[in-house]
Amino acid sequence: MKSYLISWLKKKYAGSDLQTFVKQNPGDWLVWEAGPWRPPAARRETMASGPGTRLLPAGESLAIALESRSGNAEVRLGRASENDLVVDDGTLSRSHLAFAKDARGAWTVRDVGSSNGTRLEGGPLGQVPVRLEPGARIEAGAVRLTFYDGGGLYLRLRDVG
Repeated sequence: MKSYLISWLKKKYAGSDLQTFVKQNPGDWLVWEAGPWRPPAARRETMASGPGTRLLPAGESLAIALESRSGNAEVRLGRASENDLVVDDGTLSRSHLAFAKDARGAWTVRDVGSSNGTRLEGGPLGQVPVRLEPGARIEAGAVRLTFYDGGGLYLRLRDVG
């Protein structure tokens, strides 16, 4: 999957208009928001996040093109290498989330039975798929993601300072 630092996209498309950006970057995006993260411990599948969890300082947000691998109905996110999107954060389960695109091009998300749970727009996300709207905020363990369509990501880049 393609991924880019937000600062790099902002620099590359400075002066570009919405139509140019969307033409060169079709599709939808997940932004892994900058924030603290927890490295996984050896020999543990999932780390419990809580008041005593030692989190490391934030880095920079990363834009990830949300694309199904050919033949796969879902895009899986988790710590394990067999996922489509691998995020090596100790608060994620080996397999944490599943994203799916329907026939009309709308994306849904569901928790696949994670240990630390998932929140969508502040409410709990279960194992029943929920449609994602542009700008939707997802919290999987301590990992924060935002869903964007091409136009929404373009506007986000214009707002980055």
